[in-house]
Amino acid sequence: MTDRSDRSDRPDRPDRILDVTDPTALRALAHPLRVRLLRLVREHRPVTNAQLAAMVGESTASVSYHLSVLARHGFVEPDPAPGATRRHKPWRTTYDRLRMTSNEVGVTPLESPGGGALAAMLADDRSVQDAYLAAPSAAEGTVLDAAVFSISRLVLDAAQAEALSADVTALLDRYQREGEPGEGEARFAVTFVAVPLVGEEMPR
Repeated sequence: MTDRSDRSDRPDRPDRILDVTDPTALRALAHPLRVRLLRLVREHRPVTNAQLAAMVGESTASVSYHLSVLARHGFVEPDPAPGATRRHKPWRTTYDRLRMTSNEVGVTPLESPGGGALAAMLADDRSVQDAYLAAPSAAEGTVLDAAVFSISRLVLDAAQAEALSADVTALLDRYQREGEPGEGEARFAVTFVAVPLVGEEMPR
């Protein structure tokens, strides 16, 4: 299983890919606040403890602790740009793409070492979608009215599923860029999930 594509268009270096297989690191990531912090560091890098604490509504001490856990397991690192003070030390992710791989046969995805982290990431994504559904509707034609929902059922073999993933990743790469949204823009949460149907209802 692989985390959603997280790529930044930086001409000064190639993509940094972090393959996570260590069960201890995967278990450390299986925490709702850490997953949320990791997403926010990805989206706003470089970003400081104080800025993150304000975004998530937690104390700087709590945020610092969880960032230290993420740093200890190689998910985040201090940004080379100097901060104003130690309290305002900026952070960035250590990767542009995060891949969590599990090859255990005979266990459910949730029982695998990365199952808790994957569940936390999906729950975090769902919370973003729920927040959109609960927000007042925007004027037609504005960026906040540009949400798209698409649900499909496809018949694929393993090679086709891999090809689909590669195609979607390549498409998303075309739209990736760093920086905060400008006038008339918004940050969009785009989630690609393709799973085989288990216990599919079939006509008899």
